[in-house]
Amino acid sequence: MNEDKCDKASRKHTIITVLGIASMMLLMLVNIAGAAQSTNVWFHKGSELMNSGKYNEAIKAYDKAIEINPQDSEAWKNKGLALEHLNRSNETIKTYGKVIESDPHNPSIDWYNKGLDLDNLNKSNEAIKAYDKAIEINPQNSMAWTNKGNALTNLNKSDEAIKAYDKAIEINPQNSDAWTNKGLILTILGKYNEAIKACGKAIEINPHNSIAWNNKGNALTNLNKSDEAIKAYDKAIEINPQNSMAWTNKGLILTFLGKYNEAIKACDKAIEINPHNSIAWNNKGLTLSSLGKYKEAIKAYDKAIEMNPQDSAAWYNKAVTLNRLNKSNL
Repeated sequence: MNEDKCDKASRKHTIITVLGIASMMLLMLVNIAGAAQSTNVWFHKGSELMNSGKYNEAIKAYDKAIEINPQDSEAWKNKGLALEHLNRSNETIKTYGKVIESDPHNPSIDWYNKGLDLDNLNKSNEAIKAYDKAIEINPQNSMAWTNKGNALTNLNKSDEAIKAYDKAIEINPQNSDAWTNKGLILTILGKYNEAIKACGKAIEINPHNSIAWNNKGNALTNLNKSDEAIKAYDKAIEINPQNSMAWTNKGLILTFLGKYNEAIKACDKAIEINPHNSIAWNNKGLTLSSLGKYKEAIKAYDKAIEMNPQDSAAWYNKAVTLNRLNKSNL
């Protein structure tokens, strides 16, 4: 009997112990599930705030999710997107770095986004490294090739840039941006007919590509096809009335055609959209100088130089205009 009692007591103790362990396991699972649930709640709250354009509040929500789970790569990624909307590039780069740390098998897009932010900070060499990492992970990332081409363009590495654009186009022949930017490079290299073809391809893919229309206008300008160039610039402006460079370039063409009043209006529109557009200020100076308004022209050149002290064209044009002003005062 005593043995039976001992066996029963032992079994009871074992059952209680097992139940105790099971309860502890259950509690652990509940706690983990609770943490995951909390992370999801903050993540979804952040997403809702993002969709409402409340980026600062969204960042706070994502920070809460990250505080609960520092390895939540999606929360880090969305925080980066919110920071991008606020143009907080330095913080965005650090955030995308955290995305990469939190997911060793991170998708190509995370390195791509880091490259974009480095580009925004004019860190072209570092951006290229980020794009190369994106390409290493996914060699078929057409947009990474495109933006690598853009960074190479910023470094005046035209031949390498064209190769990058060609690779982007090989992967995705419908990549309108790659065709557009290739057209720009070809114009810089003086290959105007090829540039027009590249821009034409970009426009064929996306007729609403305002930049491609502007770039086409530049190539046509260099071929002295002024009427066609103006039509291209007008199309760029029709698609995007805020395209400051299209207004700038249209103003320059109108100056060459002797349509000075129209040219000044176009330059003023470009400056209204982007007061820091040194090229528009320089072009306005050229137009005013052509009208014999030398003092006003000099003020425009000074504004161009203020915006960009390295603008050699503005410095040269100011010198020429000062010479004309001195002669007119003799």
